[in-house]
Amino acid sequence: MDKVLGVLEVDLESELDSSPQFIVNHFQIEINKVLKLGRNTEECIYSVEHPSVSNIHCVLWGIRFDPESVPLCYIKDMSLNGTMVNEQVLSRDVPYLLSNQDVIQLPNGAKFKFSAVKSETMSQFMTGLRIKSEWDRWKIVPRIVGSGTFGHVLVAEKVDHNMKRQVAKKTVSYAVKVINTAKTRMVKEATILEKLNHPNIIRIHQSCVDALGNVYIFQDLISGGDLFSYLAKGDCLVPISETESLIIIYQILLALKFLHSNGIVHRDLKLDNILLHTPEPCTKVVLADFGIAKELSQNTKERMHTVVGTPEYCAPEVGFKADRNIYRSFSRTATLDPDNNGYDSKCDIWSLGVITHIMLTGISPFYGDGSEASIIKNVRTGKLNFTARQWIAITDSAKSFVKKCLQVSTFNRCDVEEALHQVWVEKHTSQLERIYKKKVLQLSSDCIKIDENIDTFAVVKHKLPKSVKLSPEKNPNKRLKLFSNNI
Repeated sequence: MDKVLGVLEVDLESELDSSPQFIVNHFQIEINKVLKLGRNTEECIYSVEHPSVSNIHCVLWGIRFDPESVPLCYIKDMSLNGTMVNEQVLSRDVPYLLSNQDVIQLPNGAKFKFSAVKSETMSQFMTGLRIKSEWDRWKIVPRIVGSGTFGHVLVAEKVDHNMKRQVAKKTVSYAVKVINTAKTRMVKEATILEKLNHPNIIRIHQSCVDALGNVYIFQDLISGGDLFSYLAKGDCLVPISETESLIIIYQILLALKFLHSNGIVHRDLKLDNILLHTPEPCTKVVLADFGIAKELSQNTKERMHTVVGTPEYCAPEVGFKADRNIYRSFSRTATLDPDNNGYDSKCDIWSLGVITHIMLTGISPFYGDGSEASIIKNVRTGKLNFTARQWIAITDSAKSFVKKCLQVSTFNRCDVEEALHQVWVEKHTSQLERIYKKKVLQLSSDCIKIDENIDTFAVVKHKLPKSVKLSPEKNPNKRLKLFSNNI
């Protein structure tokens, strides 16, 4: 899969006021690599020396879920004086999806032209899919950001007919999931999510069904890709540091605590269903795809008896008694025999354990040779190999966390509250809370930096940790600040 998704070209005729050390006039936007524009000569790919330009003025990045998906490039303004795209001001801290030949302009007049490596032709797209271009207060833009067997995910904009703007400002983009038929699963997903409000759970703004039976689910546009594509490099998944893994796991645990306390079990937790706001360390993550989630009766000990989910992440008690062919299609369901004791919300904790294992080592713990029979056999035994070389640099507390999540016996497996009190998480709770307030809730002016010399987190009034690629290359103009595994 090609790493380059777009090119940013410097307009040499604009008022650059650039640092003399930057002589390249075009830059490649690669998968999971964040580029920065601003005054900072160490962090920015192109330094613009002008008082109206912020230290880090704006950032750009590209994502691509897989070789068949559409490449997507985003820009986010982070400045005091604003960034313009095609002479319209971007909303601060809100990602904007770039289109081919867009012109980016900084306050001093410096201009950059964006060129997409692969430009999509969408002229008759809406007509061919028989999708409405407007619905209620929404306008659907013919830009695909995702596709699947269910249908497509497009960009949508909220229309406010009463708003009078003093300046031409770019509309905030949302996502709309359009399902080709009114499948019960999708209607169920919208019904569950519309009742939820948590920073780490995808937010649904509205859902509706048209005369043709198409379901429209309007939700937040999450622009950093999913956790699977973030870890992917070629045909392999590349591990990330314990620090970065822990920050992601902490957010997922808070989301699961909220879900489970409200009687909701996700049941399909996996890398693909964890979305990132930006493809860089310390980013906010959200849980998505609640199509097979289960809403249990409150204040009861109701258990579930349906085989669902993805085998690689699926807890053993969810059931393997059904026909093996069930697993050839994700999310297809079958009912277990009535004598089975069923399962509860701890099935999500098992999935979390698998995710943690993959993030720390790049290895799926029960994948075996990749066949259904191999996965099912390994999941049933629950045997973990902590002697593998991938675990050598991992702390005992992290191993203990994974082991506690991946107990075959649900009696021995931790629930979400117990997971939050595992040593790996609990000894860093105060520091994790500070990071959470800054990066997720955005309540603090303090930024976060990881101290590489001590076994803890340090909060300092300084820049956030540098974005790193999955396999960083040496760059004389860019100093990488890698997280320490020493936690």
